[in-house]
Amino acid sequence: MILSALFAMFTMFEILARAEKKFPVKRLKTLHKINGVVYFMIFLFITYSCLRFISVSGAELTPRGTMHSILALTVMVLFGLKIVIIKVYRRYYPKVQTIGLLIALMTFGMFGTSGGYYLLVTDSWGAVPETAEKRDEGIKMVNKNVPDSIDRGKKLFGSKCSFCHDAHSTKSIMGPGLKGVLKKPDLPVSKRPSTPENIRRQLKEPFSGMPSFDYLSEEEVKDIIAFLNTL
Repeated sequence: MILSALFAMFTMFEILARAEKKFPVKRLKTLHKINGVVYFMIFLFITYSCLRFISVSGAELTPRGTMHSILALTVMVLFGLKIVIIKVYRRYYPKVQTIGLLIALMTFGMFGTSGGYYLLVTDSWGAVPETAEKRDEGIKMVNKNVPDSIDRGKKLFGSKCSFCHDAHSTKSIMGPGLKGVLKKPDLPVSKRPSTPENIRRQLKEPFSGMPSFDYLSEEEVKDIIAFLNTL
């Protein structure tokens, strides 16, 4: 979407702002329209994926997620307004350039509150992993070998976590696969020591783009950890 927004700005400025045209205007208009369709299709796909995730997981929006949603809704309204002006209310055509610029800027804002934030907080972009902790710290969080707890945790994982995480492999879906997560030295994204307490922390205060599950009770968290301990 970022590349599409940049290309839209480039073609718009070339068509409307450059005095001496370097490229054929007709071709630029065609490319601008095609790019608009591509942008809108990507936008709809991402919107559908996010709404489905929220519906399936039952996750509550964080403040960052709320801001992202407001920007996305505004982009959708502006995009519709731009199309209506171009197709129907031609009298307001001079406003199209401003609307297009706002759409591009808000696209950058959406990226900044989602993918950009994720890149900034991951280790590959310079975040410092948490210092080593005792491997047995927080072991009391696990109801080990309690069948009822494991069964409850499996059901909770299925309803809250399985949309993004595969419990039976390390293959990524939207988030990393969690097979053997408590048997490895570090958690897959935050690189914090793989302890029950750090998994609890990840659920309550997520490290990166994962939504918060701070509405889960302590007993439910223990059940999820008990299930993860069996993987």
